Formats: sequence, C-alpha cells, structure tokens
Amino acid sequence: MKRLWIPLTLALALAAVQQQWLQRRPPRLLAIEPAAAGSGLAAVELQFSRPMDGASLQANLQLPADQPHELLGEGNRWRLQLSGTTPISKPLTLQIAGVDQRGNALEPSQWQWEPRPALLASRPAGENEQLLSWQEATGWQKLTNLSGSVHSLLPLGNGSGAALVTATDPLEKQVQRLRLSPDLTLIDQRPLEREPVVFASLSTNNAGDLLVQRSKLQQSYAQVELWNAKGKRRQLPMTAGGPIRLVPQGGLAVVPEEDGIALQTLPPLPAKRDFLPGLRDLSSFCPQAGRAVLVRHWPDYRRSIELLEPGRAPRQLWIGTEALLSSACAGAADRIWILLLSGLADPLLELVELNRDGEVLKRMALEGYEPEPGSQMHYDPSRRALLLLLKQRSAQGASQALPEAHLFSVDTGVLQAIPGPIGHAGWLPSRQITQLRRGAPRRAANTSST
Repeated sequence: MKRLWIPLTLALALAAVQQQWLQRRPPRLLAIEPAAAGSGLAAVELQFSRPMDGASLQANLQLPADQPHELLGEGNRWRLQLSGTTPISKPLTLQIAGVDQRGNALEPSQWQWEPRPALLASRPAGENEQLLSWQEATGWQKLTNLSGSVHSLLPLGNGSGAALVTATDPLEKQVQRLRLSPDLTLIDQRPLEREPVVFASLSTNNAGDLLVQRSKLQQSYAQVELWNAKGKRRQLPMTAGGPIRLVPQGGLAVVPEEDGIALQTLPPLPAKRDFLPGLRDLSSFCPQAGRAVLVRHWPDYRRSIELLEPGRAPRQLWIGTEALLSSACAGAADRIWILLLSGLADPLLELVELNRDGEVLKRMALEGYEPEPGSQMHYDPSRRALLLLLKQRSAQGASQALPEAHLFSVDTGVLQAIPGPIGHAGWLPSRQITQLRRGAPRRAANTSST
C-alpha cells in the first residue's frame, strides 16, 4: 500500500510545483489585431495569456501625447480605441506594458500602427485593367494586372484582400478573390467559379466573409453563396429582389424583397427573420452596431432618408425631390451625409450633412463636378473624410472620361483630389501593425506572439 502512495504523493507535489510556476510565469501578449472603429477613429483588439490589471495597462500604455484614447475590456481581452476629433495624419507608435491580476509584469513591447485604411482602385490600361493601392506615404502602387474590364471591386471587411467581378465579354463575367499581405503585396489571385456568370453581386462584413449572388445564362434566378474568411463555401437558400448586403458585425443579412426589406440570420445561427414593409432600400450602415440609413420611395417620386435603430421604427430625417445618389454615416448616426443631384439642363451636385434629429447642418454645392454613376460614398473615421468618385467638368461642359477619387474633409469642407483616373474604388481596412525591436521593425501577422 505504501508503494502506491509514493508515486501518488510525487505526482501531487509535481502538480503543485507546476501550478506555482504557472502562476508566477509572466503574462504574454498573444495577439494585437485591428478592429472596426465603432464610434472612434480606429481600434485594435489585444489578447493576453492572463487576465490583466486594467488600471496598470492604462497607466503604462504609451501613445502620442496628443492622441485621445480609451481602453475598454476585462480579463485577457481588451480594446484600444482612438477617439477625439483630430484626423490621424501619420502612423502611430504604441507601447503596451502593465501587470496581470497577480502582479506579474508583462514584457513591454513597442508597435508601429498605421490605422488609416488604404484605397484600392481599378484603372483601365488598354483593353485590360490594373488593381492599385494608394496611401499618403506611397501614392499609387500597382498590385496586379486584371484581364478584361472590372465591373465591381469590393475590398474585404477584414483587410485581407478584395473580391472583383471582371469580364472579357458582357455575358461572361468572372468572380475573383485576391489575397493581400498586410503591407499590400499580392499573395494570390484565383476565380471563385469555374464557369462564367452573367450576373454577380458582392457583399462583405467586418470578419471578411464574402456573399456572392450569381446567375448563369441558363438560370432564371440568382444563387447565393457565403464564403467565410477562411475560404469555406456554403450555399444559402435565399431569394431576393435586389442585392443582398451583409451586416458589418456578422451573422445577419439585409435582403430586399418586392414589398419591403428583411433582416435574416445566417447559418449557423437559428433561422430568424424580421420584415420591414414599404418601398425601401438599404443605403448605408453606420459604424455603431444595429444602425443603418434607409431610402424610402414615395408614390409622388419623392425620396426620403430614414434612420433605423435597434428596437425603434424607422425615423424620417429628410425628404425631397432630388435624386438621392448615396449616403454615409459616422458613429451612432451622429452625422449623416447624403449626396443629391438636381436639375436636367444644368445639373447641381450637393453634399448635405444631417444630424441624428434630421437637422441640416451643412449644404454644400460641389460646383464643376459630376458623380460617377453607381459609385458609393464611403466615410473613413481615421481621416475624418468622405471618399467620392467625381468627374470634373470644364467651363464648356465637357467632363473627364474617367473619375478621380476625392477626399472631402467633414471638418473643414475641403475637397481634395487624388490625381489619377480610376474606375472603381473603396477603402481596405488596415492590418499594418509592425513590432519594433531595438530599432529593427518586425512585421506582425494578424495574430502575433511576444
């Protein structure tokens, strides 16, 4: 009997020693990943190996002195959110240090973080096109050549790449997916379908999932597929009266129907559907979860802008006879912008800013410009700027053959062109976080260990 107790006692003693060693082991930063900005300018999520002391993390966190920020979270998961009203004008240096809840010190680490998204754009080059990226420090950079013409360009919501619809023939379109590294070099480029399609519509969410509506020549309806961020495909039994849009926060899709719009859950969530009747379209999502801007169409050809918030009926913010081209939203719908076009002989393009109560804060005529048909307006909170695709008109009324990307500062009202003709464009969320070690930078992947 004594012989049995000896190994058991040794095992218990070894377990106790291991437990003591693990408790005294320093915490580690397991991951630092960019996140959706929400109500701030930009954000990163931090994951540690141990529950951390929040007061210690906050006290030891180092950012530029003039950069307001918030540290939110608990346990081993925290969110660093940049706030304030000053646009981010350059990459930031970030130091993370502190102690865990047992008082063990985290090894300090320094990071260089570029919070601003890059601009992805297509540019015609003869009979084909090029895919380009743009940032303030580099200007336009060619990523790859594309065969045929680009009909649609969609940067993926997690910043991992882009989806495109290209065509060498109007009835033979191809859906492609491109993977990009954090420093914006092409990893690979591949078609999602073996056979060409005649129609394709794309949507993405913050996780990088990709929804594809597509139909082939012999089909009378569109099939719906959901590709997750890891490339796994799932067929969705959905029918829609127009383009389906993924909700940015994931798990839901907005589905247009003949007499309204539906909000449907996506697998593997239990099936659930909420329906909003009326001749409405989804115009844009707000960064804060659960809020969206809708366009309502009236029998007398007027259009109105409505704000949709959780648990509330849509609230009208604006109504008019002008053509409503696109909208964009900041934070929890604190600021909403709509792009209007009026007049036939002498068209007038206007940018209107509303608050969440529907009060007109600013109304600016964009004289000498015309919009690129079908293009959307996008808000970048880190630059506090709207992205618009515009063509400049000459005094004689002639306009550019191709549009240029323009950044409109929502604070100063300055409209600045990014020189160079393009066809399609959108913001690609930044994944550019580099760990600094004794002056030598080390590129961090989406999940980094220190």
